[in-house]
Amino acid sequence: IGLGVGTGIALDYSYKINDRFSVSSRFNMLAYSVEEMEEEIDGQNILIDADVDFKNIDIVFSYYPFKTSFRLIGGVGYFTDNSLNINLSFDEKVTIGEVDFTPDQVGKITIDNKWQQIAPYAGFAFGRAVTNSKFGFAMELGTYFSGAPEVSLDATGIIENTKNQESLLQESFSELKFTPYLSLRLSYSI
Repeated sequence: IGLGVGTGIALDYSYKINDRFSVSSRFNMLAYSVEEMEEEIDGQNILIDADVDFKNIDIVFSYYPFKTSFRLIGGVGYFTDNSLNINLSFDEKVTIGEVDFTPDQVGKITIDNKWQQIAPYAGFAFGRAVTNSKFGFAMELGTYFSGAPEVSLDATGIIENTKNQESLLQESFSELKFTPYLSLRLSYSI
């Protein structure tokens, strides 16, 4: 049984098949929110609200190519949640020419990103999935190939026409095909 922290929190169960292979099932969770973070763009204060929500269940196989604790890992993750949501709004009035607009009149921009639910996984680790003693420690680094996210863009107020840029935003986000994974894992052998 293992507990990991890194790009979220992970709980797993591993089974040693033989000296070269083991199999693990794990649950990973990363939930993080930022509210009203201020960023200055072109002299205007923008408020940013962001929510990251990733939850997945993995089945992974570990292969030990040497007689050490180094292992190569491959498997698949099923994401029950995999989204990044961003809301942008102005903090104060905006002046265009000689006309002042309130933040509500200017409007807000909402960007939602969602990746595919099933994603192959590849990584490597130092430390055994099933320890040789009662306690063990491991470090794992890998990535899910989650494909390009599906992006949706919405806007309100006088910036409503911004939503016409959704295809351009989709193209910009198309490079985000990989979801990194890092875990520092403490395990206990039962």
